[in-house]
Amino acid sequence: MSRKKINYIKKVNIYKPEFPLWAMILFKTIFITFIICCAVVAVFSFVYVCTPVDGPSMLPTLNAQQYDENGNFIEGTNKDSVYINRFADADYGDIIVAKSPLDGKYVIKRLIAKEGDKIAIVPITNEIFPANRTYKILLIKNGQSEVEILEEPYLEEGISLYKTYYNFSNYQNLNPERFSQVDVGNYGNVYFLTLNDDEFFYLGDNREDSRDCSEYGPNTENNYIGRVDIIVHESENHFSQIFLYFWHLIFG
Repeated sequence: MSRKKINYIKKVNIYKPEFPLWAMILFKTIFITFIICCAVVAVFSFVYVCTPVDGPSMLPTLNAQQYDENGNFIEGTNKDSVYINRFADADYGDIIVAKSPLDGKYVIKRLIAKEGDKIAIVPITNEIFPANRTYKILLIKNGQSEVEILEEPYLEEGISLYKTYYNFSNYQNLNPERFSQVDVGNYGNVYFLTLNDDEFFYLGDNREDSRDCSEYGPNTENNYIGRVDIIVHESENHFSQIFLYFWHLIFG
């Protein structure tokens, strides 16, 4: 007697119940927040370096709250901090960090000239005493012939460039082969320093108290550390300044 084969088919519900809408929104919010946090951590671990700023060489841009009207250090005050973008190229007027060719220490300064540029510092007034004259920086950018008189709104009003001019003149006397004459009209024949293809030139905002390229000449690219993108003054919150920087970077 033959038996019929009986197939037992188990019914399975292949449709899973849907998550509530509030749970899906919560999950997506947590996931997006996690991704953003990971991105921020990655950026500030590998791209940016945060460091406090020492010294008065960038007054009044940095550490202004540490010094009184006479330039004396105020005990107990906190330093400003900066976030350095280690992979960004700098442009004219940017604040940068570099290694000093004198002692290898890190310095924070203002970028004035780049590779191939010509730079000079000249008096534009004729007072009897050199220290009382007004000085300006002349710049001929790489590949151009037009002479630009550098405007520097970041400097403290009335600050003297005499020390910068004095140091620059001493450097010229020690390295005359690096300078060449250029006719700049009202200023006559001016000696310009020409930067090599791997050099850049920076100065401190506090020209009366800064050791910079006016003293020891242009620095080289291998000593360039990075560009300062974010400044956090002593009284400001780091997170708020970082948020504002990226907000303006994205939305203008």
